[in-house]
Amino acid sequence: MNKFRRFTLVFVGFIFLVSCGVALKNKQLKTEANQAFTNNDYKAALASYEQIIESGKGVAGDIYNKAGISAWELGYTDKAINYLENAKKQKGTDALGYYTLAKAYKKVDNLSREIINLQLCVEAASTELMQDAKADLFDAYVRSENWNLADSLWNDLSPEFKKQLSFSEGYLKVKRNLNDIDEAQKVASEILQKDKKNIEALEFLAQYYYNKADKLYIKEMKAYRRNKTMKQYKRLTKALKQVNVDFKRARGYFETLYKLKPDKKYAKYLGNIYTRFENKQKASYWYKRSK
Repeated sequence: MNKFRRFTLVFVGFIFLVSCGVALKNKQLKTEANQAFTNNDYKAALASYEQIIESGKGVAGDIYNKAGISAWELGYTDKAINYLENAKKQKGTDALGYYTLAKAYKKVDNLSREIINLQLCVEAASTELMQDAKADLFDAYVRSENWNLADSLWNDLSPEFKKQLSFSEGYLKVKRNLNDIDEAQKVASEILQKDKKNIEALEFLAQYYYNKADKLYIKEMKAYRRNKTMKQYKRLTKALKQVNVDFKRARGYFETLYKLKPDKKYAKYLGNIYTRFENKQKASYWYKRSK
């Protein structure tokens, strides 16, 4: 046997032994890491997972998945995203991995990727994680103004989440933007029973009663001007009673809103209402505050 061949065999044998040694070490590291992960000792788990990753040997998708979750739990957002994206490439991501990745993307303000991973989580989630994932997905749909998707998901949320004020506000935004006025009115009224100073609900109801009154006023005044009969006058008088009731409701909501948040647009609405009431002094007062 020549020297070159002998050297080659020795070298190959050495590489084989080193490789076996790394594999055995990584197997032990994986056992230790998984045990630490199960015990929520994410610092120890991440340290062991990262040793496996750095070795470049036997780095399966589940290693990246658990390393990413561990990194997130320790506050390493960028590292969590990197590991969890690698887990996705190797199809090693579980429901918790998708959910964790969605939270990480929310933290870095990447709404589209947050939604994608929440959708994947819902598809893969167990019963334990499903409701949290659906609730977060609903919230993400609202923030991204995907009104139809949010609306279709609402009924799948558990009563626990539906009772929460933030989700009720989200649902109100959905119904307002889908022009489901009756449902929006119901939701807004329910919100005010829990929180009398809720801006979202107050604003909807103020505009709802204002628009309702204004629409009826314009309609009946036009009808009377076209046909000034006693019958039409009686109809106008009756309509104006309802107009006044609704304008007074709107006025109450807008005045409350202005106290909470002195916005010029609220002042303008109040100026318009007092103009309808033929109260020039108060109309002028509010118009000045709308400029």
